Amino acid sequence: MTDNFTQNSQQLIEQLSRGSGGLNESSFVTSTGGRAAGFVGRVVSRYNRNHYYVRFVELGPCGTVPMAYGSEFIAVNVAESFTAQGNLAFGTYVIVFKIGEYYCFYVQV
Repeated sequence: MTDNFTQNSQQLIEQLSRGSGGLNESSFVTSTGGRAAGFVGRVVSRYNRNHYYVRFVELGPCGTVPMAYGSEFIAVNVAESFTAQGNLAFGTYVIVFKIGEYYCFYVQV
């Protein structure tokens, strides 16, 4: 039974790595306790195409205005095409994730 399970697992891995059979899968490996930590940011201005200047925002109690802090950084809106100028309104609040070396968020326009 173990050999059958191993063979089936290897076949599945080969299918996923080749993208055959109509399967389009992405995967990543994290360490124990690893997580994709997100934080709130506010779009300040456009840098270039789908890249924007964003600042960290601290959320307070309900009914209070979010406070921006820290310096601006460049983040990519992955919902917009990288071949056209972005149209995201300045002042939009976004949830930002750091993926590798890039800060990314997803907001449809």
